[in-house]
Amino acid sequence: MNARLSLFLALLLVLLPGASAFAQDDSPPSPLLTLLAGVPQSAIPADSRWIAVRYTDYAALSESEGITKLRDFGNLDLLKTAVPLPGILMRLAAGPEALSYLYPSAGQMTAAVGFEWLFDVDRSLEFGDPPDMGLLLDGDFDAAAIGAALGARDFSQADVSGVTVWHRFDDLAISVADRDIADPFGGHLGAAARIALLPDMLANARSWPLINGIIGAAQGDLPSLADVPAYRALAGAITAPDGLLIQALFFNGAALGAVPGDPASPGVTVPAANLDPLPPYTLVALADRQAGNDQVHLIALVYADTPTAQAAADVLAGRIADFRLSVRPDAVLTKEFGATVSASVVGSEAEGLAVALVEVRYPLPAVRTDAGGRFITAGRLYSLWVQAIMRREFTPLWW
Repeated sequence: MNARLSLFLALLLVLLPGASAFAQDDSPPSPLLTLLAGVPQSAIPADSRWIAVRYTDYAALSESEGITKLRDFGNLDLLKTAVPLPGILMRLAAGPEALSYLYPSAGQMTAAVGFEWLFDVDRSLEFGDPPDMGLLLDGDFDAAAIGAALGARDFSQADVSGVTVWHRFDDLAISVADRDIADPFGGHLGAAARIALLPDMLANARSWPLINGIIGAAQGDLPSLADVPAYRALAGAITAPDGLLIQALFFNGAALGAVPGDPASPGVTVPAANLDPLPPYTLVALADRQAGNDQVHLIALVYADTPTAQAAADVLAGRIADFRLSVRPDAVLTKEFGATVSASVVGSEAEGLAVALVEVRYPLPAVRTDAGGRFITAGRLYSLWVQAIMRREFTPLWW
């Protein structure tokens, strides 16, 4: 009896820590947070004027358009003829460089790199400033097929901390003679590549320091963006258990708020004068979601306390509700799309931060083709926001 009791107590002591940890957090990290764990903090310049992180979920996009089963079937000709694939992909406003070549290179990628992006890649996360950008891919990959395809193209193989890395050319080098748009790892440029076959993802960089950093972050040896409270808070705010997160962009405050452009530029509509200034922020996320038949676009700003976040949410909601493009200053975008705007604050107790959240919601078109028979791409309002950001004219986020 005593032996049995001792055995029971020993088992209980082994199990309790795991049970306690599970009770504290019984849900796995979101796909976004999982990929952020592969981004070394050192890869994001503090003063970056570019999009720091570009996240895209192709599986969620397929689900939002009701083509998941067709995608899973794996027949490329059927996929390209059964649905308006180019129009569906146009929803992705600022994905990785390879996104521009996915459709024209479809069917050629397996021979080039051992997988077909349209079927095998579920999510991507691109980060950093050109030319030394990193790319992480989450999906279904065959290491042997990848190795065979890259080896046939004269890639060399190395081992970095137990991770196989296929590589070619010197750091950041470009070989015009080796351009191949079917190669999503900078192939459109003939760029240097270091392709790491990590257990849960593929990673690519154009230099050894960056791929070493990615491997170190993914293995927990270097701090990653998933360790940064502001990134964790924003990732949590734009990820919900219901609905689909299709794409998200993260910007440093310096990229949008600190350099607003010239308010005197012709056609640029400055923020409404009757609204208070937007409290300065260090990090912002834009997210495109789908909730049933509703398109939901989010802007999330991270602050140190709830009162500041609430003030920012109210100001930003007012600005978004009245935002107009410089090329059409008389057209209010939210009214044009029949969108509703709401403001809220999402507390992040674990991070000790507060997130100002502005949501813009509007329905999918009842008919998905226009008068000319062309497919109406979803997420159009989000795409217009991104285009305005690229032109330095997204005034709602000016300080």
